[in-house]
Amino acid sequence: MTARALLLLLPLVACGGDDKAAPEAGGADGSADGAGDDGADTGGDSAAPAPDCPPAPLPVEQAYLPNFTGAEDFAFDPEGYLVSIDQLGNLVGIKRDGSSRLILPGASTFGAGTRFHPNGELLFNAADRGELVAVDPATGGSRVVLGGLEYPNGLEVDAEGFAYVAEQISGRVRRVDPDTGDFSFVARGLYNPNGLSFTADEETLYIGSFGGGTVWSVSRTADGGWTTPAVFGESPESPGVPPNLCLDAAPGTSCPLFGAGIGACAVDELGDARCLPALDEGACGGLAEGDACTTTLLGQTFAQRCTLSDAGALFCPAIDAALTEACKRVDMGGTCRVGVEEGFCYPSFEGVLGCYLSSTFTEGYTRDCVDRAEGDACVVYDALYPTLGVCQPGAEYGLPGLACLPEYGLGEHGGLDGVAADVCGNVYVTEYVLGEIWRFPPTGGAAERVVTLDSEWIPNLHWGNGVGGWERDRLYVMDRANFGVFELFVGVEGR
Repeated sequence: MTARALLLLLPLVACGGDDKAAPEAGGADGSADGAGDDGADTGGDSAAPAPDCPPAPLPVEQAYLPNFTGAEDFAFDPEGYLVSIDQLGNLVGIKRDGSSRLILPGASTFGAGTRFHPNGELLFNAADRGELVAVDPATGGSRVVLGGLEYPNGLEVDAEGFAYVAEQISGRVRRVDPDTGDFSFVARGLYNPNGLSFTADEETLYIGSFGGGTVWSVSRTADGGWTTPAVFGESPESPGVPPNLCLDAAPGTSCPLFGAGIGACAVDELGDARCLPALDEGACGGLAEGDACTTTLLGQTFAQRCTLSDAGALFCPAIDAALTEACKRVDMGGTCRVGVEEGFCYPSFEGVLGCYLSSTFTEGYTRDCVDRAEGDACVVYDALYPTLGVCQPGAEYGLPGLACLPEYGLGEHGGLDGVAADVCGNVYVTEYVLGEIWRFPPTGGAAERVVTLDSEWIPNLHWGNGVGGWERDRLYVMDRANFGVFELFVGVEGR
């Protein structure tokens, strides 16, 4: 299955966001006790020289390094290994010469943000389990720093040792003490926050929106808090961040989850107004967990069994029973089988694990346009993420004839994933599906194209650390579609 076919499996559209952030909110405020040292020398006349700006002319030259993991994210270690989670879920290190080492088997079926802590530990987001995990690379020992996260994706670490986690589904960025798990909130009410990167002085944090094509900036305040997120820039042809229609709506009001009225406005446990899946609890009235039930969604009827939601409410899931049955006793991301066809297990929009098959993708996106004309409204009968769309030619996505495609597309524009700032203040972002690398100037605003890469799946990007051939003035981009790494000769070091 291509990267474009996989896009709607990701929770980028699982919840509506908001282009207004809530003020700094409660939570256990972590405090690090000198967890790291940024190596700065503040004495005498030993100030560091000014960085060499501007970077190389655009488009920059590139090289390609094959035979890596195709991971969502990665980090460079002091021994010259590129450390990441492979397609089998193992945390591994691979050098440019091809030598490798196993660090932690079974780390995660869907590992995301990956960073080294100043104390030498590796931190990564186990998105499948909603956890921030710390690993000792020397022993392979691991521990859960913080659980209960809603699709933790982007990750950044500052010189003091605090970790910053972007929760894509809930629209929040947390500041976490990796020693204690204590946290506070840097930003809330964002739309699909993903990539994170500090400026060189670590006074400003950039946050990318996956699907909104927007980069926000938040800055530290004198009292230890954070400014309200401001728009730093938007990628070309960005759809922009959609408004949060639940801000002034009463709980239970229908809202357009996936472009369809299958969501309901709700106030979550932190007081944020969000568009969440409208679960059919009425179909399980008077029944017990596991009892047979029937529900309907977008004209389809589903015979299912009453299931407990994360909030403890009994509801009737809108997903084919054969798909959920195939994922019993299978972890997220694990292999499943329906008849003779093999797929993988992934949560539906209601959070129910189901087996996603390539055939259901093809059928779901084409069946409603068989007897319709181009431009007609239609329903995407996606097995896990049903939505509304418009009949359009499907050839670009490998779909025959007319296909029912969401009006916002399949993530071509605005799917910003990785974010990285250089020492000159420029901010680089990856546009996930298009293979584009964009660069914003230090003042923000309009972006310019750095290079177009031959890949449909470029998640994160990082500068080398100067060890093992990973040069400090080159930007490395993971090619998840082909299991390689792009090397970009940008000519400026990262922060």
